[in-house]
Amino acid sequence: MLKNRGVLGVLFGLISATLYGITPIFVYHATDHGADSFGLMCSRYIIAVVVLLVYRMFTTGLGKWPTKKLSLKLFLLGAIGLYSNSICMFTAFDYLPSGLAMVLFYFYPILVVIFGWVFFRHVPPKIIWPCLAITLLGVALSASKLSGGQAKGVAIIVFGAFAYAIYSVLAAASMPKTDLISGLILIFGGAGFSFVVVWLLDPPGLPTTMPFVVDVWLPALEIGVVGTIGAMGIFFAGMNLIGASKSAVIQTWEVLVAICSGVFFLNQSFSIRQLFGAVLILSGVIVLLRVEAKQNNADILLPT
Repeated sequence: MLKNRGVLGVLFGLISATLYGITPIFVYHATDHGADSFGLMCSRYIIAVVVLLVYRMFTTGLGKWPTKKLSLKLFLLGAIGLYSNSICMFTAFDYLPSGLAMVLFYFYPILVVIFGWVFFRHVPPKIIWPCLAITLLGVALSASKLSGGQAKGVAIIVFGAFAYAIYSVLAAASMPKTDLISGLILIFGGAGFSFVVVWLLDPPGLPTTMPFVVDVWLPALEIGVVGTIGAMGIFFAGMNLIGASKSAVIQTWEVLVAICSGVFFLNQSFSIRQLFGAVLILSGVIVLLRVEAKQNNADILLPT
């Protein structure tokens, strides 16, 4: 099974989505002890870059970086695209429950498919459309009724979804041109640079607070290592195997994980409607997994 590139790519996507989905637990814990979203994001990418640089130094050394053009492109993807998405996602948690925020964010897969088709002429395989329909219907059903006080959070999430869709498509075109660790260092370095600049400038309305207490820094370490290096590294590994469009569909699994995490660890509500929506999301992923398995097995049987 693990020799099947399509199935392996889907499994990588599921693992990545699971790691992303549990991250809000640690975000809420840190904010309950005095941290804010901007402080967490600043520390998140600093931790990720330091850990990856140390790993790279002991494995392959610090030489042999990508070309200057590619390095700048990856750095800007982090400094603009990943920064914008991170700001939107974690700020939205101040206005919306984590499960609902994830649900609203996950109309972005259809944007990834459209942007990849329009800008890079990546005609999506036919299976993408029914999988998208199933998963997006699940996302819609999982959403609770919105109150007036949540409107700002919804606007933030929508903007973040557009930013992440553009980032995903451009990253899918750039990351295969370099090794995974170098690419992640450059992207995370760009995002960290933006957060540090904002922290140093300290503009009104964008406070960056990270109290030096264990109850803040242990969650920050988890977010930096598991929710950033692990989640995004595995995501790119899977995307290199199955492409951005299918990876975007599989990432809707994060909705189910986020909702379940909110129910079991954060005492957030979970309705029958959300349960049905989660089942649809899972169904879309299973359909894609089965098709990938059959397609790759058929390719293996073809004469060379």
